[in-house]
Amino acid sequence: MSAPQQQRRTYGGWSRPRSEGMYGLAWEATVLGFVFVVIAMITAVVVSFTAAVVVAAGEAIMWAPLAFRVNGRTGYERAMVMAQWLRTWKRKENLYRSGVFSKLGTAKLPGLLAVSQLYEGIDSGGYRFGLVHMPKQHLYTVLLRVWPAGSENVDQHTVDQWVAAWGGFVASLGGAEDIVAITPVLSTVPETGHRLAGEVAELTRPDAPELARAMMAELAATLPSHTVQLDAWCGITFRATTPERRRHPAEQAVEVGRRLPGIMAALAETGVRTRPMTSDEVTATVRRSYDPAAEADLETLATNGESHGLGWDDAGPISYLEHTGRLDHDGVVSTSWEMDDPPSGTVGERVLERLLQPTPDVPRKRVALVLRPHAAADAAHIVDDDYKNALVAGQSGKGVVSAHAMLRVGATEQAREEQARGHGVSRFGVLVTVTTAAGTDLPRIDALTKDLSRQARLRIRRSYYYQAAAFAASLGIGVLLPGMATLPRVMAA
Repeated sequence: MSAPQQQRRTYGGWSRPRSEGMYGLAWEATVLGFVFVVIAMITAVVVSFTAAVVVAAGEAIMWAPLAFRVNGRTGYERAMVMAQWLRTWKRKENLYRSGVFSKLGTAKLPGLLAVSQLYEGIDSGGYRFGLVHMPKQHLYTVLLRVWPAGSENVDQHTVDQWVAAWGGFVASLGGAEDIVAITPVLSTVPETGHRLAGEVAELTRPDAPELARAMMAELAATLPSHTVQLDAWCGITFRATTPERRRHPAEQAVEVGRRLPGIMAALAETGVRTRPMTSDEVTATVRRSYDPAAEADLETLATNGESHGLGWDDAGPISYLEHTGRLDHDGVVSTSWEMDDPPSGTVGERVLERLLQPTPDVPRKRVALVLRPHAAADAAHIVDDDYKNALVAGQSGKGVVSAHAMLRVGATEQAREEQARGHGVSRFGVLVTVTTAAGTDLPRIDALTKDLSRQARLRIRRSYYYQAAAFAASLGIGVLLPGMATLPRVMAA
């Protein structure tokens, strides 16, 4: 008698928080519409009907860009982003030159990372860790090197335990009010062969027979072409909550070092092995992202256990030129994409596998999952508001819109129940950055990227007008686009 097959779990029910108004409009647009109607009526009574028509026409022109969205953005939001880009282009702030012979004298990181600083501390387990500081926002980010176990030849109940442990991990960090973001990053880069050669040299004994040493050397030299290696890390961003930690990074480093062993122990329950990245490793990771040509040398030094001698001021590119839809830097071209909508319906735990795994046609790819957990004190209020807004949308919509809204009601109601049982509430997004050599067929690369996202049931769109910021955010070192936006909240209602 065969054992019953275990049913695989599915996940879904995601919803985008929004203040719901009348007829599916945002609450801000609804309120502004009522104000405009009242103004037009008063004008008709006090002045004349003709004047009221003129006023109503002007109000409609002002109200329409806020009420109607294109690709999830209001007209005012798109206009302001474009205006800021035109100002940046006019001032030539999209062009960056650094290096020894520049005015800077170093290769400092550009854009949002220009004011960042890197420190190093020691946790209570004796591991050294790098700490990236964003002074203006009082943010500190520690990076953990991650070695995922993979799900091949793993029982389904073990995978379910890992997923549950990951949910518990995110919820536990959300309970700490000073943790603002968790950013797992999975990067694929072309295999240089230096790491394999170093491992083979370490395994080969000097007194081994000559034939054995020759066979090992040949094994290291016969690396298959188009081989891609995986590199994974997880950034955890803290916000300094006391005046001492804001003024003195050493105080924050002590707090982070005290909590790191517990964080790594919690991550171990999710099926991954972790270790804090030192300041040298953080610098090397950022440097090779901006300058892929330096990867072979950095990898050779790391394999030999030698320090690369680079400081944080040397981690940036020598040059970059930001276009509306791509970023040219140090002989390569990078395009960044952001998640427009989460997977529709319910999905399995392997839904992102095709997007994350190495792809020979897109060898240099970086996928960052940005999680911003809500504090436990705010979670109940948020899920209650989402449920109320979903009810309003269900009552004001018609036809197909009403059916979709009722599904949203069910999802938000389930979120309320799960939050009451102690589950966490998190906002999340996905950033995908693809880097190719200059002169590559970009339309083909774009088509491949979109195809990978469709297989992952994600709808993505290119990060137009902020490619440099999206590139920096996908590194997982403390650049949080929503918290560093320059647009007024009401314009993105």
